[in-house]
Amino acid sequence: MMTTRHSLGTVLTQIRFILADGATAAEVLCDADVPAWYLTELERDHITRPNDELLALICQAYELSEQTVGNLRQAPHLAAAIAQIARARDHELATRLRQRMMSWPDSATTAATEPVIQMSDPAAKHSYADILRCVRQRIEWCPILVSALYYRVSPMAYWQMEAAQLAVTPEVKQLLGYRLECDDLTPFLHADDLYTAICQHLDLCKKSLPVQLRLPGC
Repeated sequence: MMTTRHSLGTVLTQIRFILADGATAAEVLCDADVPAWYLTELERDHITRPNDELLALICQAYELSEQTVGNLRQAPHLAAAIAQIARARDHELATRLRQRMMSWPDSATTAATEPVIQMSDPAAKHSYADILRCVRQRIEWCPILVSALYYRVSPMAYWQMEAAQLAVTPEVKQLLGYRLECDDLTPFLHADDLYTAICQHLDLCKKSLPVQLRLPGC
């Protein structure tokens, strides 16, 4: 049985001081539908049975899962554990900033000259990599970094998929299908003109591009 070393209030207070750099409760919750006084009362341990929905929203405001907050209550060294989360976030941010400045090789050229992934259907005129690239470059006009966020993968993994260096995962295919509003991507693989096929399927006027396709939850 795990030992609870810290109260919820102590953990939330330290999270605000370290992760939110000492911001006020109101500043932390500026985009959350939670009154600032509720977080303040939680920090003071005046609320012994927190509302599950409000606590979940508070965790989301800090970009933490409820499980992570629960784990922090068991941490031998609370401040050090939260500081480690802060360092990991700083490292991730620095990595994303470097990736934003990167000049990514042309994925179409790489896919055409040095493909690692081959389509199993010999009749396919296009690949899943081609669909990803067409959506990014010709429909949405967005950089690698943004598309990686859309498909919930790292920028490097996304580029490798688009460049046919890495197989497009089932999860990315599912998200791609959702964004293209279809359950089956096969018709696009066999289309004579992939760009036109996507525009016609989504009833898009080429002159009105770029447009952002739908995202899960929207």
